[in-house]
Amino acid sequence: GKRERKECFEAIFKTWALCPVAALSLCLLSQEYKMACLITASIGSRLQTLPSEDTISLLVQLDRLVQLLESPLFVALRLHLLQPATHPYLVKALYSVLMLLPQSEVFETLRRRLKSVPTQTMIHLYPAE
Repeated sequence: GKRERKECFEAIFKTWALCPVAALSLCLLSQEYKMACLITASIGSRLQTLPSEDTISLLVQLDRLVQLLESPLFVALRLHLLQPATHPYLVKALYSVLMLLPQSEVFETLRRRLKSVPTQTMIHLYPAE
């Protein structure tokens, strides 16, 4: 049930949290979108302080994650994008990933995907926090 799923997520997350992009992937896959937002913010902060080789490694991992988002594994996530009012943290997390990526083919792939989010409901998604 729901409790077992949460316990499983928490057990896996503890290990995967050592790699921020792996943790982000797990959050997106398990529909823990609010946690995904927190992780993208953390990745953004880390990118500013990492040595260049670590920054490149992190960006390559984000690149691969975006490619995975287009796979059948993430169909539910893509369908959730059609309901931004119900899943605002998903939209925010993916836009955060977009802002972290350098402009590239993968950036364009994610940008095109996010352009398909119904925009009329996005205006009211983010109250000032």
